[in-house]
Amino acid sequence: MRIEVENLDRAGKEFSHRYASGELTLEDERIRFAEQVSLSGRATRKGVEVQLRGKINTRVEVACDRCHRDVSFSISTDFDVKYVPAQNDDVSETAELGADDLDASVYEDGWVDADELVREQVLLSVPMRLLCQDECKGLCAGCGADLNSETCSCRQDEIDPRWAALAALKEKNG
Repeated sequence: MRIEVENLDRAGKEFSHRYASGELTLEDERIRFAEQVSLSGRATRKGVEVQLRGKINTRVEVACDRCHRDVSFSISTDFDVKYVPAQNDDVSETAELGADDLDASVYEDGWVDADELVREQVLLSVPMRLLCQDECKGLCAGCGADLNSETCSCRQDEIDPRWAALAALKEKNG
C-alpha cells in the first residue's frame, strides 16, 4: 500500500487496508502470517516530513525454538513513525546526522511504503526466542524425536566426548 505524500496536508488523512492472504510476506522463513493483516491509522504532513500513527492487527505462526512445532499468537501493535525524504546524491558522505534524523524512516519518489512499515512492526513484535510451552523438552539430539510426545530409544547414558577422559579416570579410581 502506498501513501502519496503530495495528497497529505496538516490535518491529515485516515487510511486503512486489509491485506489479502498472500498479498504481504515477512521475508523471514521462520515467521508467516496465520490470518489477514489489518492496518489503520492517520497520516499527516508537516513540510516534507510525514507522520504515520496507527495500529496493526494480525496473527502469526512461528516455529518453537526447541521442538519446531508451530506456535500461533496474535499481534496488536501501535505505531508512530516519522518519515523524511531520501537525501539527494549531492549530499556529502561525511554529513552529520542530527538526533532527530536517527528516529526517522525514509521515503522516496513522493510516497511512503506502508507494506514495509507493517513488515517492520510485525517483526519487531515477535519475541526473539519463542517456546510452544514453558516446559518444552525439544528434540532428541541423537534421533530427532520430539521429546514432548514420545520417548526416544537413544542411550541416555552416553557420555559427552569432552568428558570421556574424566569418566575413565573416575572408573579407574572407582
